[in-house]
Amino acid sequence: MLRQRIISALLLVFFISSIVLFFPSNFLVYFLAIISVLSFWEFLKIRLSNLITFSSLLIFICLIFVAHFPFFNNLFITLSVLIYAIACIFILSFPLNKTFLKNSLTWLFIGFSIHLGFFASVFQIISTDSLSSLSLNFSNDRLFILYVVLISALMDSIAFFVGKNFGKRPFINNVSPNKTMEGFLSAVTIAPIFLLLTSSQAFELPIILVFIVLSLVSIFSVIGDAVASLMKRVVEVKDYSNLIPGHGGLFDRLDSHIAAFPCFIFLLNILS
Repeated sequence: MLRQRIISALLLVFFISSIVLFFPSNFLVYFLAIISVLSFWEFLKIRLSNLITFSSLLIFICLIFVAHFPFFNNLFITLSVLIYAIACIFILSFPLNKTFLKNSLTWLFIGFSIHLGFFASVFQIISTDSLSSLSLNFSNDRLFILYVVLISALMDSIAFFVGKNFGKRPFINNVSPNKTMEGFLSAVTIAPIFLLLTSSQAFELPIILVFIVLSLVSIFSVIGDAVASLMKRVVEVKDYSNLIPGHGGLFDRLDSHIAAFPCFIFLLNILS
């Protein structure tokens, strides 16, 4: 099982990195739309009927086109950040709120909000004429996309390693039994400091603001993973699908990134 997970992860990293680095912008937007739709479909189908899922996907595709307009683009990003912030209450109070979260309208609203925010934030990076408008010194938008992906990946890796070897106290045990307080605190401390030391020159912001941004994005990546686990607990399933061998579904792999991207762009838009 572990070998399968490693092989799948390496192939996925190679595949995604190649597309992000070498695809023309218009094809990259199409790819972004496809993975957003697939992830949204996985999220819906474990709870809702085929008719509601199909109808919602059609509406979602229409809203993807609406996200090309700056006002709606920023609206979707802001809504996503708010949903993840509020979700902290849901995570801490679960399973007392299980009935509310299982409600079809709640499920749809959460699904639409987080996936539209993810698409809108990555689309904003791709479509921005100059990253300097976001107070960034990255040479191109593709490197910045991979940089945000790295934040979530680094958080997951540190938390897993520390938690597995040194973790003793459970963290959000009600939604994710394998997470530990030691793993979380290590990741949320080490990852921002490491990124600050290695990439502070990539930002046109004071160092203290860069550290705050990186810390908040790191925390949101954890919240994204916790929200995905929370919703699985609501309907009592292990994975959203079996699309990726050893890893589950696409949403199982994207959960932390879906939260990190909107948070990062939201903060940069405010600060710039």
